[in-house]
Amino acid sequence: MRPRPPAPKQSRIKNDHLANLRKRVARAPAEPGIYRWKDKEGTVLYVGKAKNLKNRLRSYVVAGKQAVGPWKQSFLEQIADFEVTVTNTELEALIFETNLIKELKPKYNVLMKDDKNYIYARVTVNEPYPRVEAARRIDPHDGAKYFGPMSTGGELWTMLTILRKLFPFRTCHMSIEPSSPPGPSSDGGGENSHNGTFLPLSSGEGAGGRGNNTHIPLQVVCTHKDRPTPCLDHHIGACSAPCIGLKTPEEYRRESIDGVIRFLKGDYQSVEHLLKLKMQQASLEKKFETAAQLRDHLLSLQRMGEKQIISDTSGEDSDTIAVAVLSGRADVCVLQRRNGRLIGDSCFSLSGQAETAVEVLEQFIPQYYEDGLDIPELIVVSEELPDAPILAQWLKSKRGSSVRLLLPERGRKSQLLQLAEKNVQEKARQRELTWETEKRNTENALKELQGVLRLPAIPHRTECYDISHLGGTETVGSMSVAIKGKAASDQYRSFTIRTMKDGEVDDYRALKEVLTRRLRHLTEDLPAEEAQWKEKAITFGRALKKEQKIIEETHTKHPADISNDGIDYRDYFVARERSTIVAFARLFACPEGNIRIVRSVWVAGRWRGHRLGQLLVRKILRGIKKGKIYVHAKSSLEEYYAEIGFRCIITPPKVLQEKLERTAREQHTDAPGIIMMWDASQNKIDPSLSSRPDLLVIDGGKGQLGVAVDVLHSFHLSIPVIGLAKREEEVFVPGRSDPVTFPADSPAKFLLMRLRDEAHRFANRHREKRGTKHAKASALDSVPGIGEKTKRELLKHFGSVAGIREASDDQLRELVGPMLVAQVRRYL
Repeated sequence: MRPRPPAPKQSRIKNDHLANLRKRVARAPAEPGIYRWKDKEGTVLYVGKAKNLKNRLRSYVVAGKQAVGPWKQSFLEQIADFEVTVTNTELEALIFETNLIKELKPKYNVLMKDDKNYIYARVTVNEPYPRVEAARRIDPHDGAKYFGPMSTGGELWTMLTILRKLFPFRTCHMSIEPSSPPGPSSDGGGENSHNGTFLPLSSGEGAGGRGNNTHIPLQVVCTHKDRPTPCLDHHIGACSAPCIGLKTPEEYRRESIDGVIRFLKGDYQSVEHLLKLKMQQASLEKKFETAAQLRDHLLSLQRMGEKQIISDTSGEDSDTIAVAVLSGRADVCVLQRRNGRLIGDSCFSLSGQAETAVEVLEQFIPQYYEDGLDIPELIVVSEELPDAPILAQWLKSKRGSSVRLLLPERGRKSQLLQLAEKNVQEKARQRELTWETEKRNTENALKELQGVLRLPAIPHRTECYDISHLGGTETVGSMSVAIKGKAASDQYRSFTIRTMKDGEVDDYRALKEVLTRRLRHLTEDLPAEEAQWKEKAITFGRALKKEQKIIEETHTKHPADISNDGIDYRDYFVARERSTIVAFARLFACPEGNIRIVRSVWVAGRWRGHRLGQLLVRKILRGIKKGKIYVHAKSSLEEYYAEIGFRCIITPPKVLQEKLERTAREQHTDAPGIIMMWDASQNKIDPSLSSRPDLLVIDGGKGQLGVAVDVLHSFHLSIPVIGLAKREEEVFVPGRSDPVTFPADSPAKFLLMRLRDEAHRFANRHREKRGTKHAKASALDSVPGIGEKTKRELLKHFGSVAGIREASDDQLRELVGPMLVAQVRRYL
């Protein structure tokens, strides 16, 4: 047998920084962009691009032995830090990578010997009959227009080939000019002739040049001819042959050049429209092969139409400055464009406490441009600066010519500013992660936190809560978590507020709901709760056969509260005070529609208000492993059931909708109640919510802190809680009117602010997702019991949701019936 080749030698990488780098890489953005590996002195060793930055960076620092060559091993042993710059597309990442490699010349990058990295489309608009061609370099003095850059020559030629099928432009290098005055042509159409010829043209002749003879009274002069005229391109319909006078300069530009320029400037719709028309015509003529080719061309152009903002042909010099203020610290990102190309980004973490981005910019700009060595003609800023005229005057004195400060609203500059803002936010997060990965930083912060707040122990698990809404709509809450001082994003949770109507602004009520829904998971110990009730002589169990009559009598006494149909003692869970039933509830299997309903929840008057009925319902639900459980309740009990996982549903099952209508008729009411649903798949044990926190941080001041204290008392929980007011970054504790004092540049306070910012970010992300999802939804969708047909009729009749709100009860009854008028009023 042939011996196996030896396995590649695996070398152990000796680098003390890899452990920390792995932690930081795990939090890197999973977006396209470029990355820079640096050594411990901050020198850039390598620049690369990636479709997914996190995955690409992870491939460098993966744990375990790696089979690498000596060159890469040397590189991996030197890396100590990295920076990333997020881009919008892979194309932008490629172009920015090329710019940076040229500028920085990193040691471990392969450097090209020439500058043939970019390719541009060149349109010679200075000529009577412009041609379209590729160019490697821009000549600002030749009068032509340049578009690009493109990432590869193949991409550009594919684009021009497709465009030429729609706009038959010339690609030859001969000079073509109309002779003046026009007249009969001379015999000079041979291959070596320098004069144009006057040739016959058919009445319906296009780019292909076929048909009966008609004369065009135009002569042209061709010099520097590089091919016979007319050439093969004309005969196959790829050129309109201006070399033989078939088109005037105006016709040629209109038919062959203007469309190309529009496309290269970004007007893709008109070209796509032309291709679609040709594709449809080919299909009608049953030229399916041609239609398929046109379809492929359309897809290719759509891919090529991907815009990039990293480089252009403007030749402009500018700096784009964006600011991020996170946890009281400011970061600044400067994107530098020179000669129309983005050549670098510089990021700075500023010392001291920052309050607003405007304040940071007004202090940063004079410091950054103090030496006056490289001040561009344009500085794009992310905020409106009150002192902009003074700053512009100062910059002019430094540069020697005028400098413009601009806050763009749209266009390429605005897009570049958005990219800078995206990156400075990422830099700020990376700065915090760098701080967090240093173990001693978090240890010192937690020790200080324990001392200043007088906690019984160093907090292992810290939770922070924030409420977010947009003018009272899409109100959500969030919970961020830190374990041993480090953000644990897998433990974060978001809460959609269920007990508030759209448009209602009440942060206290929203916070109460969030904390109630979260903290109930710490008290849901049914055996322990039953033991507590046993001390009050209350026991629980299934109903006995001998109790059937007592249950029936109770139903008869309270017909308005509990339904009396299908009573069977075997369906009931009961609570007994010694031997007397004081509460019961049942799970009713409705044969119509195959649904299960919690019904007949009843508590004797003496025991009401102690959540005894809620405990019985939880005992019923504990045995449900899958499926959905419904309950028909009064509107006033919505929060009561929401606390144990039920939520209102917009369109209930048909059998329950009929029950609502029947209840309305029998009880002569316009408020028949609501239908709520509990889903077993959404109420499983949550490892995060079942973990007990050592410290609660509330985003807000004394008012929000008071709400948290009340909720903790209602659950009989003793957990330390503080409030962090954002305006002055003050920390409040229960029972104390003035804020707690932290040392200057306190790591403990920085830890709290970081956790608060994480909660704020997570809440905003959840709210934005919901906003996007419901952007096209109607407010009527929130009204239980209103079907799609009724919604359409209401909107058709009243014109809008506002019109429905202004309608009278009598008008609404005609469309929705008497039982749903109160529902519409309540939810709208």
